[in-house]
Amino acid sequence: MNTITLDIDTTKLESSAALIAAAETEDELGSVLRFHLVTESLLSFYINERNKGELSKYAKEPNNFGGKLGLATAFGLPIPLARIAHQINIIRNKLAHEPQSSINDGDLGELVRNVNRLKEIEPDFTPVEKRYLELSIKNPGEKLLFGKHGNRIDFLLAAFTFYSVAPKYLLLDIASRRASERPL
Repeated sequence: MNTITLDIDTTKLESSAALIAAAETEDELGSVLRFHLVTESLLSFYINERNKGELSKYAKEPNNFGGKLGLATAFGLPIPLARIAHQINIIRNKLAHEPQSSINDGDLGELVRNVNRLKEIEPDFTPVEKRYLELSIKNPGEKLLFGKHGNRIDFLLAAFTFYSVAPKYLLLDIASRRASERPL
């Protein structure tokens, strides 16, 4: 077996501080905004890794989330991941533009349905409803179950489930594309 070394800059995937802050805050808007930023970082990472060579002169990374999602999808971002990013953006926009609102049941339900469709690309996928969240700072040792602690916790469960699949899938996709482009 031959070993291939690939140089992939993963700095845009290093989001642990934002993920912890999203989970540990009691502020619903803060949780959603932080996860939206993490999702946007995933899109930027994918665009930057796929937009190489002469193409990069013409396909500039957009400044807005919708443009990034569109370009990333055109570059091969799987539709199951695009659906989730799109739904996170819908939830973010509603909360950001209507500060007195909260995550509504319909938007959350659509996010959970989209996240559960990750089984299309992840064979060992566990549905959101069968997962739990433990907040090690606020609630150490307490398992927060889906459907028991409000829409913010359910949003976080869905978003963390998405994040458990997305970076791995993007890295594997980029690595396999790079490996296939290398001369033998």
